[in-house]
Amino acid sequence: MARLTTAMLVAAVMAEANREMVSVVLSHRGDAARGAIFVRLEGKNGQARVEGRHHDPAKGYVWAALHAEDWIDSPAAEAILEKQISYDQDCWVINVDSPEGVNPFVHHEG
Repeated sequence: MARLTTAMLVAAVMAEANREMVSVVLSHRGDAARGAIFVRLEGKNGQARVEGRHHDPAKGYVWAALHAEDWIDSPAAEAILEKQISYDQDCWVINVDSPEGVNPFVHHEG
């Protein structure tokens, strides 16, 4: 069975979010085959949450914040993403308007 590429996963999740009237914007396009994905959740009052996906041997793929606090200010979120992009130009960054902190990628495998 063929593996789902990052580009296909991103396109599918963005299309589903748009159908559900969730604002989703691709802000950095990475490697189509296997780039890492980072999601910036735009919350209330200029707060943000940056999540990345990692593999846990016991749980499979897990999404977690890249910072200790639940929500951080927007400039801090931007700094985290700029640092990730500087390490890995092949990563993807998706911005999601999500005051409740719901990451649309959580329920999708890839």
